[in-house]
Amino acid sequence: MTISRDASISGMVEQQRNIAMIANNLANVNTTGYKRVQVHFQDVLDTLSVINALTGEIEADEEPTLSAGVESMDVLRTFTQGSLTPTQRQLDFSINGDGFFRVLLEDGSAAYTRDGTLHLDGAGQLVTGDGDLIDPPITLPAGFRSLQVTGDGELSVIRSYTADELAALPPDAPTDGVREIAGTLELVRFSNPSGLDSIGRNLFVETDESQPPISGLPGVDGMGQVLSGFLEASNVSVAQEMTSLVIAMRSHQLNLNAFRTIEEMQASANELSA
Repeated sequence: MTISRDASISGMVEQQRNIAMIANNLANVNTTGYKRVQVHFQDVLDTLSVINALTGEIEADEEPTLSAGVESMDVLRTFTQGSLTPTQRQLDFSINGDGFFRVLLEDGSAAYTRDGTLHLDGAGQLVTGDGDLIDPPITLPAGFRSLQVTGDGELSVIRSYTADELAALPPDAPTDGVREIAGTLELVRFSNPSGLDSIGRNLFVETDESQPPISGLPGVDGMGQVLSGFLEASNVSVAQEMTSLVIAMRSHQLNLNAFRTIEEMQASANELSA
């Protein structure tokens, strides 16, 4: 009876954790580039059952099947592609396919993100919404009027002519400005992105499980392409999360009912033995 009670308690605890994860997914349904998290569970064998198997108390060809409950095996983040939403904002960038933008944190270490909502700092450098510098750094000229990203990540802008350039223009030259290459948006991908560690603010850092980052240009060697004027939406499906939430809440309630029943049975047994 103790084993059954422990099993129901572990079920309630783990389903509470599952519900919290689902709630977090739903809360980030509108977060740019957010990747949903899913809890994976595994059975917990009763310690006595395992000992009996090791000491030969049960037949060699038998498996210790007495369960002591459930526990979280892993918490995995799903890096499936989110839909691309047009924004008409030149400094919004999305990755269509595999890859991350690399950014530099305040301590100089690298982090990685799929959120391409970029801005310009006081020096004209591309930074994230939290001020983290895009790596390698890209500086845009002041007063640029148009921005373009090629398939290999080359970023160019149209800027105004300087006074000297304007004076030297031939009569048939366009007067709307000069196109200038500002830099290249490089990407990074991982052999196992699910192994990345989330540090908040839509940022991830590498771990032993993720393997080292692989740098490259967009559209080359498996890298996705970078698009300007688009943002990647969250890959959370509200319908899927709501279904999972209902299942988790019902499972929690079933474990709670089982726990109450076991407590009542235990109380009745104690009364009979008194």
